[in-house]
Amino acid sequence: MMQSFFTHWKNAYRGIPKEIWFLSFISLVNRCGGMVIAFITLYLNQKLHFTLPEVGYIMVFFGLGSFIGSYVGGKLTDKYGSFPVQLWSLMSNGVILISMYYVSQFAMMCVAVFFMAFSSEIFRPANSVAIARYCTPGTRTRSISLYRMAVNLGWAVAPAFGGLMVAFGWSYLFWVDGLTCISAAILLIYLLPKKPPVAETDELSASLQPESTNNSPYKDKHFLWFAFLTFLNVIVFMQLAWTIPIFWKQAFGWSETWVGFMSAMNGVLVFLIEMPLVFQLEGKRSQLYYVRIGVILYGLSYLFFLMPFSFQLAGSLFILAISLGEMFAMPFSTNFIYQRSSGASQGQYMAIYGIAWALANTLAPLYGTQVIANFGYNTLWILLAIQAMVSLIGFWYLEKSMRARTMNHPKFGLGIVGKGE
Repeated sequence: MMQSFFTHWKNAYRGIPKEIWFLSFISLVNRCGGMVIAFITLYLNQKLHFTLPEVGYIMVFFGLGSFIGSYVGGKLTDKYGSFPVQLWSLMSNGVILISMYYVSQFAMMCVAVFFMAFSSEIFRPANSVAIARYCTPGTRTRSISLYRMAVNLGWAVAPAFGGLMVAFGWSYLFWVDGLTCISAAILLIYLLPKKPPVAETDELSASLQPESTNNSPYKDKHFLWFAFLTFLNVIVFMQLAWTIPIFWKQAFGWSETWVGFMSAMNGVLVFLIEMPLVFQLEGKRSQLYYVRIGVILYGLSYLFFLMPFSFQLAGSLFILAISLGEMFAMPFSTNFIYQRSSGASQGQYMAIYGIAWALANTLAPLYGTQVIANFGYNTLWILLAIQAMVSLIGFWYLEKSMRARTMNHPKFGLGIVGKGE
């Protein structure tokens, strides 16, 4: 049985282009230093002694920076290409992260967090377009999962390592994070060609693209509805980063080291399970079907905190459920966007998707901290579960409204892509 599992795990990687491996490795190096994001709310609250509402307001600037960065990144990618945009993002973000440690005033911290998010988020649409250009339609979802696996391995290393470094001094988080960004930029220069190829398309991708003749994401009603629903469920998911570490510290009494370890388990689970899971599921159901499963798991994960479980059991069940939800929702969401975008507007499609994430990141910390401060943690968990269910219903209606057009395609159903090599 174990041999069969490893054979299946190995087969999941076959046929993925070497450039995707390079991009994944670069992102692994970058994310291994991603300790600042994992600990930013704890740093602001515990080290700089900002109140929870103040932390929430500071993180609003993180969301605003992400929002503007996504939009600018998409425009720059369509105009200049993915390579220079990724390079500038990594280099500038490294410098900003190192500088952030020397900021302690509230107003200046808002500015610093804004530019940290702005420089970081410019990377996302450029990187997404690069992945789309280097992979084939038959390897697209697995290429996305390989890339996400690298990111999550880095995410597993970063908080665990960061939690240990906090004991020696908070400055290490900012310096190591900044230097790994710069290292990733250097790797980008040496490993990847400056101009990626034109992306291949398949018949299904063409059938799923919007009816608009100029293929504009702003006229693609189904895609805009998808982006709005993504915004709703990302607010639910991102409490993992913004309020859960504070909850574990305050309500459970866990140390920073243990908080880092538990956060790292999310990355470990995604690293081990997502690729073989996607390889097994790909081509059997629609993309939105799997997204809905992910949203259900998001909502369920927070309800474990309402159960009469021990702290360790509740925390473990939460991490397991939200990690599985991520494995279902995120790779298939990204592939859904790739299928609806092509050509010169691909960067703008990725930018709108990034904007949905950025808006969610703008509201998620403020929403979470304000509900906690005024009504308590239990109220937040209930509201998040309800919001996940609203998002679930929305995705169901979206697929229903798209089905008539895609079912008229002579060969394909809605968003079902074969494994193909």
